[in-house]
Amino acid sequence: MQDQSFEKDPFSWTYLLVALVVLLALPLLPAIAGWLTFYL
Repeated sequence: MQDQSFEKDPFSWTYLLVALVVLLALPLLPAIAGWLTFYL
């Protein structure tokens, strides 16, 4: 059997989660920036 090494896996769940968070955060950047400038 082939040894599974998750560190060298090109498609990792970590990269998938990071991509999802970035895709969700990009449209919200104006709202986040407005909230920060208004409340801080």
